[in-house]
Amino acid sequence: MKSLAELQRRMQDAVLRKSSAAGLIASPPRGSRDDRLDVYRNAYSLRLTEFLSHDYEKLRTYVGVVRFNEMASHYIAAHPSDQPNARWFSRHLPEFLASSRNYRHLPELSELARLESALSDAFDGRDESVCTMSDLGAIDPERFGSVSFNIASTVHRFAVTTNVSSLWSSLKCDEVPPPPESISKPLEIMVWRQGSGARFRILGDEEAMAVDSAREGVNFGVICEMIAAFEDPDSAAIRAAGYLRGWIEAEIVSSIQGGGGVGE
Repeated sequence: MKSLAELQRRMQDAVLRKSSAAGLIASPPRGSRDDRLDVYRNAYSLRLTEFLSHDYEKLRTYVGVVRFNEMASHYIAAHPSDQPNARWFSRHLPEFLASSRNYRHLPELSELARLESALSDAFDGRDESVCTMSDLGAIDPERFGSVSFNIASTVHRFAVTTNVSSLWSSLKCDEVPPPPESISKPLEIMVWRQGSGARFRILGDEEAMAVDSAREGVNFGVICEMIAAFEDPDSAAIRAAGYLRGWIEAEIVSSIQGGGGVGE
């Protein structure tokens, strides 16, 4: 007599990998054992498709229900659920859409999925302290160049090559999205959580470089030097101060290291 664990394992294999389970299922009054097993297989697929539709609501609206369900079927076959928490089931979809032969010729799909995923991750991210302009003002001016800024873990940075920001914004407003377009120069996007909501905006190349450098622990003095080398050196300090003020107001700086400020 097989143990319960063995019976469960065999049933799981039958549902997930479509292996034979004829000996596990009683013969039904109508139809076959396989027909009865297909009920469980279909329910499993429908449930995972439901998870995907919750995580990628804008993508589902963009491509339509029928096409989304077909996409979900392909994704489920390529990435069976491997985590007990369904929250993580959909995590591979952006990469899947970017690499799958069925969808890689439509880069706006993977980028829309990536933007939605980043917004969800930012919203679900852990709570952290937030620096204010008062905290910034407490730093010794003579030591300001040596300070570094801890960027909140809810911040995500990536580049896009399509007009995905316009697509997402139209979908959010329940408007008909514009036609997808490839752009000649990649756009830098930052996603983060401010207050209780997730946000995103397009960054200029210079600010994107500054944000990425700050995340790597580069101090403010070196960031100013990098900005000066990027463009007009005479206004570099003003531009750097403007970026920093914007980061503080957007609540993406969680703490300050050095200079006698917050976080020490």
